[in-house]
Amino acid sequence: MNLRALNKPLVAGIAAALIAVAGLGAWWGYSGYRQHSLQQAVAPQVQAADARLREALGVALEPDPAQAEQAAAQLDATAQDIEARLAGLRALDAAPDRARVASAEEALDDAASMLRRQAAVIRTGLAFAQARDALEAHMRGARSRSGGWVSEAIELKHKMGQAYFDYKLALDGLAARLGDVPDRELAAQVGARVDAALQHASDARAAAGRL
Repeated sequence: MNLRALNKPLVAGIAAALIAVAGLGAWWGYSGYRQHSLQQAVAPQVQAADARLREALGVALEPDPAQAEQAAAQLDATAQDIEARLAGLRALDAAPDRARVASAEEALDDAASMLRRQAAVIRTGLAFAQARDALEAHMRGARSRSGGWVSEAIELKHKMGQAYFDYKLALDGLAARLGDVPDRELAAQVGARVDAALQHASDARAAAGRL
């Protein structure tokens, strides 16, 4: 019996198995490299967005009227920065870790939305303050209350009421998104500021309505 002839298929089988194992190891190594590279690309974007969000949530919801538009514009700029980072994430090949990329995209999308809502709060708050001031000036500045004065007073009260509604809607919208903030202590602080701003607006509206 030719042992060498019998061993040839066995040797060939072992060689094939070794080649397959080596190929599998190389595949796993490449797969791990791609996953690591993806993680290295995603993590800094999430960290940067989180830092920008924390900084922005410290911005006053009721800034000085002279600074309000600038504060809102800065929030918009920060939201645009986060949205640019989000676009970068969406351009990545997420195949090595789709769950990680999806989670990161959701976090950045939530952060940008939060900042847009915060900017809306500041702008609608400013609009309400201006409408209230216009009504107060009209009510206190008249020497005689003619028909035209009454009509304008009614119109100004309507504008203030609409501005208050818009402001309250913006505050409620911001409050509704606070559940997306991972830092619960920070979310509670912002929630308290939202409640205070709403109370201030309600009091101001009532006071102006009594003029």
